[in-house]
Amino acid sequence: MQMRMKRAGFTLIELLVVIAIIAILIALLLPAVQQAREAARRTQCKNNLKQIGIAMHNYHDTYGQFPLNVWHSPWSNPPNETGGVNDWTNGSKGSWMVRLLPFVEQAPAFSAMNFNVDGPGVGLEFQTQPNGQLWTQMVVPGFVCPSEATPNRNPFTNVAKNNYAINMGNSFMNTQGDCGVNNRGNSFGLGVTHHGDGDRSNHASGIALRGPWAATIAQITDGTSNTYMVGEIVPPCNDHHRNGWLHFNAPWVTTTAPINFPNFCEGRRAPNTTALAAQYGIPAGCFDWNDHGFSHGFKSQHTGGVQAVLCDGAVRFISDNIDYLTHQRLGDRRDGEVVGEF
Repeated sequence: MQMRMKRAGFTLIELLVVIAIIAILIALLLPAVQQAREAARRTQCKNNLKQIGIAMHNYHDTYGQFPLNVWHSPWSNPPNETGGVNDWTNGSKGSWMVRLLPFVEQAPAFSAMNFNVDGPGVGLEFQTQPNGQLWTQMVVPGFVCPSEATPNRNPFTNVAKNNYAINMGNSFMNTQGDCGVNNRGNSFGLGVTHHGDGDRSNHASGIALRGPWAATIAQITDGTSNTYMVGEIVPPCNDHHRNGWLHFNAPWVTTTAPINFPNFCEGRRAPNTTALAAQYGIPAGCFDWNDHGFSHGFKSQHTGGVQAVLCDGAVRFISDNIDYLTHQRLGDRRDGEVVGEF
């Protein structure tokens, strides 16, 4: 009698068990891979801020102060903080980041820009690069956090994005629409001008204003290790930040809003404002992307906080849970308050 040989192989149940084990291993592995990638991105972001800090100090060594964040020229003196003479269409000279270009290996771009023009529609925002694209569309890699989820150009304004902004400190900020909470900021009486619209040192809580003033190291009387220089932002979350690195009214930030305040960001799902209103004790209308008192703060794509470079050049990770007044003290260069651990 001929014997039948039993064929070797997996049964259906065994195959399903193997597949399930592989699926579990993949499920366990993917978060670890994602965490490793985010750790690498966060390290690169930290390096970007470190290089910006070095560039800021090199600029200071050359010009005796940190770079100006100028609206435009001419500038009325004293500034008209409600508009008027400071017409937003006048010839812009760009942001503080434009002045930093020669110190971040972008000297050829800086040399090609025309700063010798004034009048409506002739500022840097309207000028083109040698390749025919607007200067506002030029991506500067060192100005972009690799964790930023949006493309190189902001999808709402088609300008090159930027994830870092100069510290204006604990300045007076208004709110809009249905928010109903005014007079945010200015906790120590040192950030008196509306949105930092001044042009002199006694107007400024932080190290720069929207007008033509920026601090010297000597004016940071609280100490350079106790004062923010530049911190992270998320462009779609504020109507100024979405204008990009070059724009004269974009890469500045205040400490008025809590870190990573959960306001509505363009292109993202709106938050549950009813629940947040109860949590923060403010009206539900305060979470819009143009309520400056709450949206114009430090934000990042990193979990748990933001990164900032202090005026001594050190880069620190600032937790979402930092004490609110400690955050304001770090924003203010001359409040005289003791910062303590943070």
